[in-house]
Amino acid sequence: MKYEPGLNQQVALHSRMRAAFDGAQCVHIAAAYAKSSGTSKLLQLEPPRGSRAVVGLGFGISDPLAVEQLDDAGIDVRVVADGAVSASTFHPKLYLVERRGELRTISGSANLTGPGWTTNVEQFEELTFPDPSAEADGQRERYELVWEHGTPLSLLRRSGDWDRYRQRARDRRLLEREDRRRLTRLQASTGQLIGSLARRSTRAAPGYIGITNGDWWELQLHLRDQTDRALFWRRNTKGFKALATGGVFFHLVKDRSVPEELRAIRGYSVYPGDYEVGLAAELFRRYGRLLGVGDLHQLHQRLSIQPGGEIGVIHLESLTELDRPVTLDELRANGISFAQNIVSGRSLSLEEVATVFELGGLGVPDDVLIAAEESAAEWR
Repeated sequence: MKYEPGLNQQVALHSRMRAAFDGAQCVHIAAAYAKSSGTSKLLQLEPPRGSRAVVGLGFGISDPLAVEQLDDAGIDVRVVADGAVSASTFHPKLYLVERRGELRTISGSANLTGPGWTTNVEQFEELTFPDPSAEADGQRERYELVWEHGTPLSLLRRSGDWDRYRQRARDRRLLEREDRRRLTRLQASTGQLIGSLARRSTRAAPGYIGITNGDWWELQLHLRDQTDRALFWRRNTKGFKALATGGVFFHLVKDRSVPEELRAIRGYSVYPGDYEVGLAAELFRRYGRLLGVGDLHQLHQRLSIQPGGEIGVIHLESLTELDRPVTLDELRANGISFAQNIVSGRSLSLEEVATVFELGGLGVPDDVLIAAEESAAEWR
């Protein structure tokens, strides 16, 4: 047996998983909670079809779309709902990876979430056993005991219980969103919002205005109660350097029914630093509705690319509407230029980010704007 302990701060769990998945023949997953940010990272590693996952539904925390993503990817999915075992008591974080001649077991504190696999303070152990062996069989038996607590997702769908869970998750997300809006207003009024963007890691590229398809925006507003991610597609497949990790992505929504100067920033997201490039067909197979389109043809059509073409995907989180839309006319009147020939977007300085938030009704006070101006001048 080989034993390797780990912490995300040393080597992220996602990196360990990437190495373990290389040459994997089957993967078995048990997690108390799953988020789209986590299932997206998992599916990027291309788990073999026929792999299994059992996910808890306690407290409405797991994203319904994350669970459905696993199912759509050909993974055999079970969920733990309230029954013989309360879903709130289901807390495993166990990952078994079958490889030729060996079995790897990774267990610890990390759920199937993006932060759990990357940035959270998480600890884990990786054990490698020869296979076949009694030790490998013992690990499989451990997983089977956890697996037995789950109910096939297909049964919950047929009974209507899955729709009830979706509503429970939606109710929780509504409360979370209101809490986030209150916190954002507080951070704006105290200067913490701009202060966080002034960190050394963020200040070089704290904000970005991205031209956003109107249908994409409306669908993402509808989906945000079911997922913690929104995926913003772009035709440009070069690296996305216009926004720093932790920066604010403002959504300038296209609206053909109004003059150009009345097009408006309607909301914002936070960029967690995840960007990927791939074939449009493969990315749609992996993410489906998270891309904000109904089908692959629609994705090709909106990006004006041919079948077989590549696209870039910017992962975003915490999609939030501004208190009031901010028009291009208002931006220009407040010193933020935005040329009519811009086709994708424009980076913002710290001062400009503060201005957009203030115009959007978050009440950034004058002293914060002055401080942002002074800081921006120092960094130029």
